[in-house]
Amino acid sequence: MAVARAFKPTFVIDRVVYGTITMMCVLIVYDGWSKVDLVEVIGVMAGPIVAMFLAHVFAALIAKQASVDSTLDVAECLDTTRRESRFLLLAVPPAALTTILSVAGVSLTTCIQIVLWAGVSSLGFWAGLAGRRAGLTGWHLAMAVLAGVIVGLLVLAIQVLLEPGGKTVV
Repeated sequence: MAVARAFKPTFVIDRVVYGTITMMCVLIVYDGWSKVDLVEVIGVMAGPIVAMFLAHVFAALIAKQASVDSTLDVAECLDTTRRESRFLLLAVPPAALTTILSVAGVSLTTCIQIVLWAGVSSLGFWAGLAGRRAGLTGWHLAMAVLAGVIVGLLVLAIQVLLEPGGKTVV
């Protein structure tokens, strides 16, 4: 447990939940799954993560610069970039899952569906982990997990409301 806490779990949970929801939204609204190959699918997954990484680096740098009322040196910029670079790892699980499933012969559309449902499960897991670390047990912990799953299902409901491309991915 001490090792897990050394990685600033609130930072990790925050970034994983934020990245998961954003990636789920991109996967839901993207309308070109029938026209892409595996490499392009991974690009669609990695694109928003890279954009969020750049946004976090840029936001952190300008906030830091504003707080010190001076320009930042290269070391400060690199330190911020290194700290935020963990965010890029969020593209690995869905890309790996999609690659494994695709190599196993699963269609890319089905791969995307599985990744979306894995996202729902992930949100339940992280909500449960946060609840557990807050000392919840029993029904209270189950409700925390359920809250994460409900958020994931609400994200999936976006697809029903938007009906991207006139067809449903989920």
